[in-house]
Amino acid sequence: MLHLAQAWNLLAAVGGEPYYLRPNFPQKRTYYGFDLPLALEPFGASALRRFIAYETPADQLEPFPTSQSNDDAPARYKSVGELYGLIRDQIIALPENELFFPGVGQMGPEITHFPDLIPISGRQSAIAAIDLITEQGEGTDIDRGDSHFAVFQRTLNAYLDERTIDPQFEPARPVLKNPVPRIRGDWNIEGRVNLITDPLASRLGDLFDDVYSLIMRLLQHAFAEGPAGPVAASFCDAAINAMTTVIKPLGEGLALLPSGRSDGSRAGASFGLTRHVTLPTPARIARTVAAERSRELANEAALLAEIPNVPAQIRIASNNLKQIAEKL
Repeated sequence: MLHLAQAWNLLAAVGGEPYYLRPNFPQKRTYYGFDLPLALEPFGASALRRFIAYETPADQLEPFPTSQSNDDAPARYKSVGELYGLIRDQIIALPENELFFPGVGQMGPEITHFPDLIPISGRQSAIAAIDLITEQGEGTDIDRGDSHFAVFQRTLNAYLDERTIDPQFEPARPVLKNPVPRIRGDWNIEGRVNLITDPLASRLGDLFDDVYSLIMRLLQHAFAEGPAGPVAASFCDAAINAMTTVIKPLGEGLALLPSGRSDGSRAGASFGLTRHVTLPTPARIARTVAAERSRELANEAALLAEIPNVPAQIRIASNNLKQIAEKL
């Protein structure tokens, strides 16, 4: 989420608006210009290798394969760092006085709870922001120790070592690949979706997606409003709080519930988005709408929490969502 926030600051600095809509998983490999699957899958070697590929340092990238995927567009980038490198090149090449809008409200760590977030005031800070994203993702030539790339590599190596010792070792719950609580109809090419048919898990999957969508709407409004906005701080606080205290336990609950299939699989989170509907611009109205929506979701969570034998995580998420709604 820090990288999303940093990208939104960059967008604002050059006259853009925060925007969160994306296609639902799964999608064709080259949807975003990469040649990597866009899918939700259980923890394991396949997922880890994909994350490693996204974060591979520039000096370790290999040429595009001679035979490209059969999708309707060729791959353009081999890693996230390569994409951001191209953006960095443009920031350097374009005239600074024509690219940036000075004085545009920039979100900082004191409001967003992201201590590393960089406000953008011109070329120098924009390059620093790009470097922050790439260095956190792939590290530097002399230090990759705590980068995403290195963490994923260490995790994959440890996983493979355990599988060598015990071929039956399986540290993840058997959740569905590409789970969905309802058919949305915007998937494309990369595999098929797996509908959650267990009634409780399906309702919980819908609640997860709705809370996730509300989080994105709160953050979008805060970044569009800027640091001087009267609800920016409270919306960021509610969104970040919901990520850790509501989304996390809801996701854990989904992984504990049956999918409804006869194969013993568990449900999982789909992170589904249906539309990009921003909150109203006036702060008073935005707060009212956000409070109403959060109360609706808290009421649904409370109903789910009362069902016998529901995972304890659902009750935790319900209580936390109620507190967030009351604060809004």
